[in-house]
Amino acid sequence: MSSGFTSRLAPLKIVAACTALGLHAAVLAMVLSAPVVEVALGQPEALDVQFVELGPAIEPEPVAAAEPPPVETPPEPEPEPVVEPEPEPEPVVEPEPEPEPEPVVETPEPESITEPPPPEPKPEPKPEPKPKPKPKPRPRPEPKPQPRPVPPAPQVSVARDAAAGGARQASEARGEPRAVDPDRPRAIGQVDYLGKRPSPVYPRISQRRGEQGRVVLRVLISPLGQVANVSVRTSSGYARLDEAAVEAMRQARFRPYTENGIAYKALVDIPFDFVL
Repeated sequence: MSSGFTSRLAPLKIVAACTALGLHAAVLAMVLSAPVVEVALGQPEALDVQFVELGPAIEPEPVAAAEPPPVETPPEPEPEPVVEPEPEPEPVVEPEPEPEPEPVVETPEPESITEPPPPEPKPEPKPEPKPKPKPKPRPRPEPKPQPRPVPPAPQVSVARDAAAGGARQASEARGEPRAVDPDRPRAIGQVDYLGKRPSPVYPRISQRRGEQGRVVLRVLISPLGQVANVSVRTSSGYARLDEAAVEAMRQARFRPYTENGIAYKALVDIPFDFVL
């Protein structure tokens, strides 16, 4: 199919080539047959020059400049009223709610323990004197001399006890110091902490339920300043608050209580206030 199409285009190409050659030959013949124009350069023509005297120059009268007609200025257009856009209402900023204050666990000063006075020694009861032995009846058939009466021994012991009791009362009246038990805890009203005073953690459940109150703990301090024992003396009415105070007190450390340079056990009451 391609070969047939090429054979049909061949005569067209030959005709186009011949037409182009004919056009080129015609243009060339026209150029060669055009007449040549010769420009003759002749002699220049003579010119007559005459001098003419001129009179004084007459200055022209100044012509008054015509005033331009007044230009009517068009009235200024009235300014169109400016329509101010209505201000958009400012968004109302709601005030942020104030954060709820954290509950504060107040730890007031420990209550002073009033040590009860030692009980007064009870006077020892005096033993009743034994009755004197009755003399045996003398036998009639064999009369014997009567035995000498022997002084009763209980009367001597009673007198000795009375003398000892009087001496004890006299020593107490003079204010002589009594023997101190080294194992007995000393009741104190103030303690010195080693470090920061413990602060109980307010239970979350107690905060939500509005539980508050005062807990008074009785703390036994060892001679080394450690918490030997802690118990609830006065409850707040809520077991969670009591347990929080006890747990905080177990972590406390104290300065040992000393007397004359000797450390002793100490007993103190420490209150904690749970307030919302």
